[in-house]
Amino acid sequence: MARLFSIVILTKNSLGVVERLLESLQNQEFPHELEWLFMDNSSTDGTAAYLKALPLAPKKVLNVPEGAFSHSGTRMQAAREASGEFIFFFTDDIFPQGRTFLAELAAPLLAGRAAAAYGVHQIDPVQHDPIDAFMHNGWHRNHDDLVGPVAESCWAILSPQQRRKLSNFDNCASCIRREVLLETGFRPVPYGEDMLFARDLVCAGHSVALARGALFYHWHKVSFSYFFKRMLIDQHLSIETFGIYYVPGLYGTLKAIGLRILHRTYLAFFKVRMPFFRKFYWSFYNARVLTADFLGKYSGTLNEADCRHGLVFIKKRLFKLKQRVIADIEKKSILRY
Repeated sequence: MARLFSIVILTKNSLGVVERLLESLQNQEFPHELEWLFMDNSSTDGTAAYLKALPLAPKKVLNVPEGAFSHSGTRMQAAREASGEFIFFFTDDIFPQGRTFLAELAAPLLAGRAAAAYGVHQIDPVQHDPIDAFMHNGWHRNHDDLVGPVAESCWAILSPQQRRKLSNFDNCASCIRREVLLETGFRPVPYGEDMLFARDLVCAGHSVALARGALFYHWHKVSFSYFFKRMLIDQHLSIETFGIYYVPGLYGTLKAIGLRILHRTYLAFFKVRMPFFRKFYWSFYNARVLTADFLGKYSGTLNEADCRHGLVFIKKRLFKLKQRVIADIEKKSILRY
């Protein structure tokens, strides 16, 4: 029996990007009915007009005013507008692999095994960072197909690492039962709504599935400032929710940056096949991103007490920066939207 699925795609000046996603989705081998919802964050490049002209039905193109977008709030708005029993959430720049992507992503929900499922994020080693692809494209092998439910009493005795692993989720490509989403909701946070949602789901008696057959490419080059802020917020939320610290302190952070830069440079020159001049390019890029990553995470751990000992001047500067980032992020979400 055919069932109705709503596809929600977030857009912002997406011409040149979203066409690839839409072509892939329209060529899927998927036997169920589809409703299309586009949440467009006041694009100025003609994205909204392009979406409205698409021969898709039923379809809604909703405008999200400039400054009103949030990863949690905009998705919840879309969920309230949707009519489907299940909702697919996609960002505009993912690239599904294969014609059964939707079927694989929906399978755990249709089978009644899970209330939500997420796909397998991959990095294209040709078009994107080949070092990152070499290191991380096998990440899903260390995760279970299904997690949850977890009683709150059991959650309390889990290690921070176990809590974080049980809360893995990715809203770049996800499928959620609409009724459960409206009941549980994404928390009103500027970033990280997906991992917090997974935590709330498993603790509310639901299961979350990793759809191993739903592979998709997703990667974009990031600036030092953007990645620093993103990792700072990620660490800040992870302490509150999971009690996990990703870095061991300032000296440990600096040591980790140096060692990881050396490791990735080694991979670039001796393990990953690519043109010789690209080895320099991607080594430099990874050094910059790793520095932003670990400094952001370290800054996310800081509190006032930390600024009273050790390298006080540096810690105070980073703590003030953390306060400013968190204050700014509450007003406007990060990423391109």
